[in-house]
Amino acid sequence: MTNKIYPCLWFDGQAKAAAEFYCSIFPDSRITTEPPMVVAFELNGQRFMGLNGGPQFRHSEAVSFVVDCQGQEEVDYYWNKLTADGGQESMCGWLKDRFGVSWQIVPDALPRLLSDPDPAKAQRVMDAMLKMRKIDIVKLVEASGPSTTAITVTNTVNAPVEKVWRLWNGAEHVQKWNNASDDWHTPKAVNDLRAGGNFVYTMAARDGSYSFDFGGTYDEVIENQKIAYTIGDGRKVEVLFKADNGQTHISETFDAEQLHSLEMQRAGWQAILDNFKKYAETSA
Repeated sequence: MTNKIYPCLWFDGQAKAAAEFYCSIFPDSRITTEPPMVVAFELNGQRFMGLNGGPQFRHSEAVSFVVDCQGQEEVDYYWNKLTADGGQESMCGWLKDRFGVSWQIVPDALPRLLSDPDPAKAQRVMDAMLKMRKIDIVKLVEASGPSTTAITVTNTVNAPVEKVWRLWNGAEHVQKWNNASDDWHTPKAVNDLRAGGNFVYTMAARDGSYSFDFGGTYDEVIENQKIAYTIGDGRKVEVLFKADNGQTHISETFDAEQLHSLEMQRAGWQAILDNFKKYAETSA
């Protein structure tokens, strides 16, 4: 039996209206039964019961529901939906919906930033959060301060370094390999490869749901050997190319950002590098 333990929410005749409201917000949600007194429903696969028990008891912050969010877009979505039509904003990511039920809208970056091994950073994040109503991830990251963690990904391409260099830097080639998975692509790339030159790669979901620009300024360019650049947010990246008997070893080191886990960042950059290897080994 799934969800052997599940919550029962007390309402004053509004159980069905509340269930309909919640089901309109959360995916994988439905009303399963709706007799006059008890309404059974599921939110994101989690069972709930709504009880039309009368006016005797009211909801309070003593019980709240936490919504884990991936990124600011999800935070904004649930915050706006749950506070609509009479809901109330509170502090530190808390809110009450129009039925008086309390929710916490928590981005996945928050617990990670609060658990930083540097206690001073963690305290700065806590201080920033205590001043917020809806959680603002960018402001939390700014409060934390710059990252001191560098991540390195590597691969060996079965192609000479001259070819690897050309395919890595040619804008028309970047558009063909600069994606971590098949549901993403790079529809536009501009690359001024020289010290002081800029590059901008537009990375987008193939279904058109999301896109962003990844860009920066080159600090050092040594043909067939090294590229160093600074990303728009101030982080540093160094790419080393080493020729070895017709093969090319690539080592890419970048400053980690603080919105996503180190594991997710490493996996994403490694996937793009792996995709480049595949493209370089199958291209003329």
